[in-house]
Amino acid sequence: ENEHLTGAYFHEKAVRINRYFKILINSFEVMIKGMEREQFLKFRMSLLPASGFQSAQFRMIEFYSTDLLNLVHPSVRSRFRESGIDNTNEDLYEHIYWKKGGIDMYTGEKTLTLKQFEKRYTPRFLRIAAEVKNTNLNQRFNSLPDEEKTPKLLETLRSLDQNVNINWKLMHTGAAHRYLRKEGHAVQATGGTNWKEFLPPSFQKISFFPSLWNEQEHGDWGKEWVNHVLNTK
Repeated sequence: ENEHLTGAYFHEKAVRINRYFKILINSFEVMIKGMEREQFLKFRMSLLPASGFQSAQFRMIEFYSTDLLNLVHPSVRSRFRESGIDNTNEDLYEHIYWKKGGIDMYTGEKTLTLKQFEKRYTPRFLRIAAEVKNTNLNQRFNSLPDEEKTPKLLETLRSLDQNVNINWKLMHTGAAHRYLRKEGHAVQATGGTNWKEFLPPSFQKISFFPSLWNEQEHGDWGKEWVNHVLNTK
C-alpha cells in the first residue's frame, strides 16, 4: 500500500533493478565484440522465426513499470494525451510502440510472428495493465509525498529509465547494426521485422518516468548515439 511506501524503500529496490539491467547490458559485449559476422548470422538462424519484440517477460516489465500511455508509439502518443478522452487499455495497447517491430517491411501488414504473439499474450498483457494501472512504478513514484522524492531517488530512477529504455536497447541496436547491415542495406531481421524502426531509442522515445525529464531531454532521447552510429539525421 502507498502509505507504507517510503522514498528510501523505493530507492533501495530501484538500485537493485539497475544492477540487474547493468548485468544484462554488459553481457551483450560478449556477442558484439566476440563473434564474427558469419558466426552471428549462423547463430540467429536458430532463432527463426522469433523476433526480439517477442520477449513477453520484457513486455511485462514495461507494464509493471509505467502507464500504458507512456508505451504508446510516439507517432500517436500526443494525440492520445491531448484527446481529453479516458482512453481504454485496448485502444492504447493497439498502438503500443513495439508492434512496429512486427510490421512487414514490404507489405506494411502485421507479420505472422506478431499475430501469433498477440494471440498468445494479449489477454495476459491487458490483464496486467489493468491490474497495475494505479500501482505501476511510475504511479507509485508520483504518489509519494514530495519530501520522499529525494534527489537520490530521482537520480536512481533516471538511471533506471536510461538503462532500460536507452542503454539496453542500444546494445541490441549495436548488435543489429554490426551484423545486420551489409553493403549499405539492412539485412531482414528475424521474424521479418524492421529492426531500424523497432530498436533505436530515438525513434521510440519511451520513458517510464516522463516527469523526470525536460522537453529537450525527451527530444534528444538516445539521439546522439543513433546519429553517430546509424548516421541518421
